[in-house]
Amino acid sequence: MQSNGRIAELLVQLMSGQSVETEKVLAKYAISKRTYQRDLAYVRNALIENGVGELQECAGTYRLLRQSTREDYQKALVTSHVLLGSRALTVAELKDTLAYLAKGLPEELQAELRQKLTLARGSYTALSRPKPLLERLHIITDLIAANQRMTFVYHGSDFHVPQPQTHHAQPVAVFFEVHYFYIAMLSEEHAGYWLYRLDRIVKILDHTAGQHLDYAHRFSLQDHRRQSYLLDSGSVTPIQFIYRNALQTVLDQFPQARVLATLPDGSHKIEAYVKVDGAMLWLLSQGAGVEVVSPPLLKKRMKKALQAALKQYQ
Repeated sequence: MQSNGRIAELLVQLMSGQSVETEKVLAKYAISKRTYQRDLAYVRNALIENGVGELQECAGTYRLLRQSTREDYQKALVTSHVLLGSRALTVAELKDTLAYLAKGLPEELQAELRQKLTLARGSYTALSRPKPLLERLHIITDLIAANQRMTFVYHGSDFHVPQPQTHHAQPVAVFFEVHYFYIAMLSEEHAGYWLYRLDRIVKILDHTAGQHLDYAHRFSLQDHRRQSYLLDSGSVTPIQFIYRNALQTVLDQFPQARVLATLPDGSHKIEAYVKVDGAMLWLLSQGAGVEVVSPPLLKKRMKKALQAALKQYQ
């Protein structure tokens, strides 16, 4: 058979999902390995030039890895790493979710994905008291879609209130942030929007019809992410501070922050609009890398907190 005919048959076989085994091709066409490799080079170039995919070889057997399959593999890989870094799920939920991400891939790629995730899976560290979240997350998102109000038992983080309390609130948004899923709710107990941690909900007691909330006055997840760090508390306030660590770090934490000036020592003067209580947690975490400039009240609070911390080591 002429070279063009062999190449056409190889292309059809690969694009129909079949594998091409070197020894069988050599015997069928009575050609040398050198001729076979030349044919494969034409096939490989045609597949790549037309955006179909690329050849994948294993022990002398070739298969077509379609571009869409390759992209699916890449998405499964990156999503799996994000999930493993989140620490949010129980080990059982993590195992099931990773299996779900992989199951749409060909068996060979599933095996490759498992192999490349071996180290990350082996070092997965769940939270100290992980709670099953998948079913509860499903319930909460359904309640949001249906504008339902819920009555639930909640175990807050205030050590002055050690026992779980009953709350009444309408969930409006769910989001993930630093190891935890949060639910923004219009809360009766807090007389406005409040953030609840999904894993701290002990039990959902009941749900009833809620309000059809005006979108313009609903909780804004976008504003929360621009203005808060971990704690959605305190009024929105413009602050200025000198930052002596890597500039990208502060810009990642406060997306709308502005660099007012670059100082001679390489530090930067930053302005950001933040919710003060949450921002203060982050500012304190930066140690000597941060110097608050304004407002005076925040500067005073920072100084008091740092002096109290220092006092404990004297």
